[in-house]
Amino acid sequence: MIKKPGFYLFSMMFWASSSVADYKSDIGYQALLMQLGANVPTGDGVNVVHAEASAIESKDNPAYPIYAPDILNAQFAGKTFSFPGKKASTSPSAHATSVGARFYGNDAIAHGISNIASYDANVWLDSLISARALAPVNASRIANHSWIGKGDSAPETAMLLRFVDRQVQRNEFIQVVGMNNGLGDSPLLGSAYNAIAVGRTDGQQDRGSDAVDALYVAGRTRPDVVAPQTTTSGATPIVAAAAALLVETGHKGAQNLSNGSVNIEGVGTIYNAERAETVKAALLAGADRATHNTSTPDNIVDYRSSGHQTINGLDDRFGAGQLNILHSYQIIAGGEQDSLEDGGHPDDIGLAGFDVDTAFGGLDSNSLGTYKFAAEKALKLQAALVWNLGVSNDLNLTTTLHDLNLELFDSTAQNIAAFSASSVDNSENLWLNLVSGHQYELRVKSGEASPFSWDYALAWHMSPLQSAPVPLPGAFYLFLSALGGLGWVVRRKR
Repeated sequence: MIKKPGFYLFSMMFWASSSVADYKSDIGYQALLMQLGANVPTGDGVNVVHAEASAIESKDNPAYPIYAPDILNAQFAGKTFSFPGKKASTSPSAHATSVGARFYGNDAIAHGISNIASYDANVWLDSLISARALAPVNASRIANHSWIGKGDSAPETAMLLRFVDRQVQRNEFIQVVGMNNGLGDSPLLGSAYNAIAVGRTDGQQDRGSDAVDALYVAGRTRPDVVAPQTTTSGATPIVAAAAALLVETGHKGAQNLSNGSVNIEGVGTIYNAERAETVKAALLAGADRATHNTSTPDNIVDYRSSGHQTINGLDDRFGAGQLNILHSYQIIAGGEQDSLEDGGHPDDIGLAGFDVDTAFGGLDSNSLGTYKFAAEKALKLQAALVWNLGVSNDLNLTTTLHDLNLELFDSTAQNIAAFSASSVDNSENLWLNLVSGHQYELRVKSGEASPFSWDYALAWHMSPLQSAPVPLPGAFYLFLSALGGLGWVVRRKR
């Protein structure tokens, strides 16, 4: 039986000033802008939720919350805010203003976001407590959470994590969440399976999931990705903004980028290119494992060095590495490319792309997903396999965590070149250099003995070792006029 919990204590994250730092070149945005110019995605049409822990509200004094951004700030000119909570923010929150500037402000990479639902974090959590996974307010696609905390008890914390994971799985509602700025025990919301957990490029945030119950165990890989900011409060909305660019790209690309879609009640049509698993996989597969930042002295220089290698192929400090929106955009723009088992063309997959399999896990033809390609030159491969924890709508919030594995088979050498096979995470990741002239197969495999049917998203990005950029498909510029001048790239048809 679902019991509505009481008040939850949320520690405020440290925050920087509300000015937006010059981080854009470090995350690949300036390079994306150079390629696309005026056609660069902006987050246009993507509705979002901005949830904040109140600066004043406490268990003893709940009447005067301060959680909303300063809507009169120039960063938010032209934006439309709604306040679905039970209590209005009694004054602007400096922390929320700083976060909002990086998420949807007029200087942010997702400056095209125009509809924002502003929530007190406690009220937002209350909105999830239902026998059904209700559609998000305003048909929102992304929520940003630059706050941390835990429930009054372990069962309450576990229930809230299940509600959050259910929202992602049932409504394709992407949750971008910050880790603590130091080591600590704050499962909300970094320990959620289906969320995108964000850290800092200096790696000085909390690492790994926290122990809550038999499902939400300690030690799972967290964060998923990092951004070049001095606080996780600043890093998280930058990743949320990047997710908005990918959602816009996938949605407006429609059938030109996706081979399928799903209709979410209260939200509408979600194409495979904009699904929560696809966006998360694209962010992981596109991230930089080594950086040369200009906005900060912090850089990733020893990715997956001794003592920092996670079972699912990531680094315990940096996750998949630092956000690179150019690479992640190229993955979505590369379009959906089916596995051979699902009727994909026997020719090679492209240098960048993705696939969504909505019914994987059978013991017959669908027990394996194969993606063939040739390394015509020395290439660097990054690939991410992502699937959601399933949470049912029953009163017990019954969960299902399937076990999927990812490997790279060298067909020329006839050996497994790399594999990722964690039994506790819901992503598998590969990062390695390919041998020029060799034929390869990316393989998605079931790690279970019994058949099942589940969905996954696989994303990959290959680039020459000499760092030449992956070109946009040739059909890109021809497609601009068909979408009214918007920069959506056509998947190359074979």
